[in-house]
Amino acid sequence: KRMKTKKLVAIFLTAVMAASAMNVTAFAGQASDSTESLKIVMKPGDLTANGSRIDTPWLNRSMGNNLMFRALFIATNSDLTEVKGDLAEDYNVSEDGLTYTITLKDGLSWSDGEALTVDDVQWSIETALKAAKINSIYTAAFANIDSMETDGNTITIKMKTPYATMLDVLAQFAILPKHCLENTDPLNMEADDYWKKPVTSGMFVLDELNTGNYYTLKYNDKYEGTEPKIKNVTCYYVNDYLTAAQDGKADFIVDTDPALEEALNGMDNFTAYSIDSLFYKYLIFNMKGTDGKENEAMQNVEVRKALIEAIDRATLATLYPNASVLNSGVPNDNDAYNGFEYTFDADKAKADLEASGYDMGRTLKICYYNNDQTSVDLINTIVYYIEQTGLKVEATLSSDGTTDLFTTRDYDIGFKGKGAFSINEWYTEYMSTDGLFSNIFGGDTDFDEPIAKLTTATSAEETKTALENLETLEQEKVYKIPLFTVGTYAFVSDKVTLPEGVEFCNPLYMNDIDFTDWEMNE
Repeated sequence: KRMKTKKLVAIFLTAVMAASAMNVTAFAGQASDSTESLKIVMKPGDLTANGSRIDTPWLNRSMGNNLMFRALFIATNSDLTEVKGDLAEDYNVSEDGLTYTITLKDGLSWSDGEALTVDDVQWSIETALKAAKINSIYTAAFANIDSMETDGNTITIKMKTPYATMLDVLAQFAILPKHCLENTDPLNMEADDYWKKPVTSGMFVLDELNTGNYYTLKYNDKYEGTEPKIKNVTCYYVNDYLTAAQDGKADFIVDTDPALEEALNGMDNFTAYSIDSLFYKYLIFNMKGTDGKENEAMQNVEVRKALIEAIDRATLATLYPNASVLNSGVPNDNDAYNGFEYTFDADKAKADLEASGYDMGRTLKICYYNNDQTSVDLINTIVYYIEQTGLKVEATLSSDGTTDLFTTRDYDIGFKGKGAFSINEWYTEYMSTDGLFSNIFGGDTDFDEPIAKLTTATSAEETKTALENLETLEQEKVYKIPLFTVGTYAFVSDKVTLPEGVEFCNPLYMNDIDFTDWEMNE
């Protein structure tokens, strides 16, 4: 969907900026400036092991790993609810939704020449359930699998219970090569040396990895599909998308930053495309603390409620021109919204904190991993609001958000963004089996049954009831502070010609964008 983005009003929070200062580190590195290479930019926060390995597609998809790794299916629409075969040639779902019979295409191979088979599919799904760093949409879906059987080129997946979005999830789940990774510890798989030179199944294979700066892709001559018109891609890791665009180092950018939107809208050589996706901005409470010990300061729900009262989320939302304030994972304009509203009341927040027995002399720690100016302004504002209660606050920018939020865990409140697959994904973070969030929420099992009712719902009424029950539970437990949803945009330079009708999806997932017909202009 092509659109002209609107001009933004500059927002200056002078008092807030004076109250807190954040340090932002630079990130350098440049590849060849060949105009034949499509240039994609990503943030350093996406890096694995300081850029010595590429990021795993099992955590989040990105344009780079979408071009290297394929799934059984691929979404054909931007809301990710319709699929067609990718690695799969054919499939059948039983009427009761309990049996999926999937047949692979003939002649599939990995980039090293090894055959890609149903054994890779079965191994990938089984290993995903053991992996530590993995998107919750996969573990939530695959936990419902009862058994898998293979016969020739066909895999049969039998479910314990129906799972309404199983095909949609399989259209996002990258199949990985068993012969390369079967001896790797799933709990630390993303650190394996495989990711320095991965064997792939997609149109492209890794060519050069320049640690911490960029990686380049070249055409995979073992790919059996239509050969793309673009044969080379460079994926840069940069802090400043705007500078990269001005320097000619970016042809494709996806972001939610309104300042970037305004700046690129003012450049004649970029076109903005709106993306209709559910992108959450929210805060998480670290209940577990470091080294597996409980964080006693955040255990009291009255403390967590008081901290929500201290933050004016409506004012925070004005930092984004298209933000919609939330009170749960269900947007306020959704039919399932239960009407509950968190209110801002600075005086009550202070009184409630003091009444809770919280140590008012203790320093409250905030961890965040986005260093764009809008995010920095938002963090500064949150620090300012909480400081008005009399607390000391320390905010730290992480260079590896996933590790610091879910493994190191040396913080009380984390700031997070989430490009969600659906509303369901917001709630599956609460599952006791979630590989990441159970590390900070403590593995509370109270959410498991209502989440199961949501994910197995087959009617609009069942879905609405399940969401309402989950809203009530999360507003009682208060493990997350929903702030707002924001709009997302893709920006494409005039060096690239896109095929007609291309629609981009949530940037953390993948859909069919007719990449084979993308062209670089001379």
